[in-house]
Amino acid sequence: MISPNSYWSGRFNDWPSPQPAEPGYTLLVPVPGDLPVFLELALNVLARQDAAHRIETLVIPDKLTPAMTAITAGYASDWDGPLRTLALPLPERFVLPLMHNPGRNHGVQLIEGISHARGSHVLLHDADLFLLDPGVLDARWVEASTDGLFALGVSPVWDSWFVDHGFGLTATWELCADRDWLRAFPPAMHIGHEAEALGERHVFDTTLRAQMLSDPRRIRTHEIEEQFVHFNYVISTYRHFQNAKKTFTDDKFRLLLIRLFVDLFARYETQYNLPTLDELAASLGSDDGAVSYPAPTPEAIADYQAYRRNVERILSGPWAAENGADLSGRLAPFDTWYAER
Repeated sequence: MISPNSYWSGRFNDWPSPQPAEPGYTLLVPVPGDLPVFLELALNVLARQDAAHRIETLVIPDKLTPAMTAITAGYASDWDGPLRTLALPLPERFVLPLMHNPGRNHGVQLIEGISHARGSHVLLHDADLFLLDPGVLDARWVEASTDGLFALGVSPVWDSWFVDHGFGLTATWELCADRDWLRAFPPAMHIGHEAEALGERHVFDTTLRAQMLSDPRRIRTHEIEEQFVHFNYVISTYRHFQNAKKTFTDDKFRLLLIRLFVDLFARYETQYNLPTLDELAASLGSDDGAVSYPAPTPEAIADYQAYRRNVERILSGPWAAENGADLSGRLAPFDTWYAER
């Protein structure tokens, strides 16, 4: 996390002049440049969304690679509205990929998207979230704009500190936020950082400091769990794996998820810094490899079964029609290891 008095607050202390705002939303798609399969999945999912109120779509990789450019270009010709890729500003374009810091990447990606947005609102899509209803995103904007909200999310924020102190804040995934409200705060405030609040030091995730300082009547969470599947913190887990100095415990099966996505869905040829599915399966019951998995305790079995149910929900979606049948065989070792008892 960053300090409010650090380089980052000086580097991102003001916004560039805004684009004229158009009624509607700019769809922001921050993605990991070294995991192009997530851009393939994100655009496949988002292409099936209604777009009556979508002004444009901005893909914002934390590292701009030929794969990012090629995948975006492959979808652009049939996309509803403009679809383009943004490069991060200098020097962050070169510095951030070396740091493997997911929170900092996400904050700078958000700032870059807001800086270029033409919509009256921005809608921030998580690449590891799958929308099951084609009307979700347009409905977010209609509700946010009609009710004059600063921020409308689909899930409450994960950090209970805010609830304990009387703040009902909303998480960033599928967040629809008023562009001018976001620009009313210094850009660096939207990056995850530690700050003093209510006489305590606390860590603020992306946008949470701005939400906390705003009229609570204009911050809303409208939960729609039946309309999406979200695995949460998949990219950040991958970054922690990259930084690991010893065996990494994949206790929430997020590396396994990435490996499945790569094997089942990736069409653009690239190298992925991940063990193969066979290598992950061989690590069950062992701590000798790059990745380990927990013993089949009741808690671990429950976590795996919840993961497995969400995977099945994804594979019932239209983006998985050609690949879903391969799943059972690929996950058989894990199904056996974490079988319900």
